[in-house]
Amino acid sequence: MGDAQQSERCSDCHSRYGFEETPVRVPNMDTTPNCQACGRPEHVVEGQERQLWEFVTAYLADRETELVVHRNCTTDSPNFNGCVDCDFVYATTRYTDWRSVIDTRGYAYFTQIEGDLRCEFCASEYYTENGGSHNFVTCPSCEDSTHRDNCSWFNDSLYCQNCHDNYVYECDDCNEQYWDGNGHDCSEGEDNGSIHSYSYRPSPYFFGKGQYYLGFELEVEARNESRYAGAEIAQDTLGSHAYMKDDGSLNDGFEIVTHPHTLEAYQTDFNWEFISKLKRGGFRSWNTDTCGLHVHVSRTAFGEGVPAWNRVDRDQLILRKQAHELRFMKLIYDNQRQVERIAGRSGNNYASFGDKGKLVSKLKYGTQSDGRYSAINTENDATLEVRVFKGSLRKERVLSALEFVTASVEYTRNLKVTSKNQALSWLRFTAYVSENLETYPNLALIMSESFASDSTPYEN
Repeated sequence: MGDAQQSERCSDCHSRYGFEETPVRVPNMDTTPNCQACGRPEHVVEGQERQLWEFVTAYLADRETELVVHRNCTTDSPNFNGCVDCDFVYATTRYTDWRSVIDTRGYAYFTQIEGDLRCEFCASEYYTENGGSHNFVTCPSCEDSTHRDNCSWFNDSLYCQNCHDNYVYECDDCNEQYWDGNGHDCSEGEDNGSIHSYSYRPSPYFFGKGQYYLGFELEVEARNESRYAGAEIAQDTLGSHAYMKDDGSLNDGFEIVTHPHTLEAYQTDFNWEFISKLKRGGFRSWNTDTCGLHVHVSRTAFGEGVPAWNRVDRDQLILRKQAHELRFMKLIYDNQRQVERIAGRSGNNYASFGDKGKLVSKLKYGTQSDGRYSAINTENDATLEVRVFKGSLRKERVLSALEFVTASVEYTRNLKVTSKNQALSWLRFTAYVSENLETYPNLALIMSESFASDSTPYEN
């Protein structure tokens, strides 16, 4: 740029900075140092008290690497309040073009914790002092990060106590919770509370200790007795381990929904007598066209909570978690015929295998050809729901469904899958089950019965 033009801005600077129409001296672009965050030169206006485009020193996330950047490209700028816990001024990247000379992963990542912004270093300290990152959740309503101890459940999600107290109400007649403004109707009074509405979502109770939990939904049809009598039988037997719900897909029945249990808790600390009591009362599940058995597995089965303060580790953990979920789903979708045999029914409108071949988009973007009526429903934030099983009032068959989901999780956990090793083959999976009979005894039994002949079993 020649001397005759130095009293004016070039069009590039004018469009980038959007300064007031004040004549300034533009430095020679070939010799002037550039901001190490946005790649542009320093710009100072005489008489201006706070120079937003003046060069200052700032740090990357490691707190050791110093950069010379514009003040407006730091956390000290008017556009950023900075971390509430420390005095460090971090470099930020406001532009993403080829002139940025520092990899953006080096810039500090900020997270909101209980209403305040913290840099990744201070967030790490904060989380550690308060028991670990897995103890913090993001409230779906206000989107603040809050400690689990200050949260309450509503519809399978944890809300901060403030939002829960202000927006969640409980019906005085049936104790059902509902969100402010959504309304509530409990006019169905025949059951005296034994069967809740389909939208009923109580705060969960957790049984057993483990990395992840399972829950099942078992649909039952009435034949001789009233469905409300059956619901009372199941509720009295199971107590706090389950609750009963209405389901529009049933003719005259109800749905038994368990609270989260570990597999071991189902095997050793669950009152399965409700099944024999319901059968004696004439209730059925297997020999119907309406009843299914759905198993939920918590997403923590595929990876623990990811740290919010470390972007690189967070991204790697998310990818690792998604890879495990994909292997889990492929095992089931790629072996549809064999899964249908042990499930007791073929894929139908309530458990479609239509997403086969589209599992990556199903996992990453939540796109499902049949919505929640897929063989594996991914619409729930906290769980994956395996919907393939036929309803049954046989203890071994219900337990086999729980064991199948657990075995599928564990078999695919560290599985190395290539195009040649057939790691997801049914033969290798059955070998894994055979090697772990003590853990999956009911699954081994049902697999043996299902493949002993081509006939469909008659048991309920």
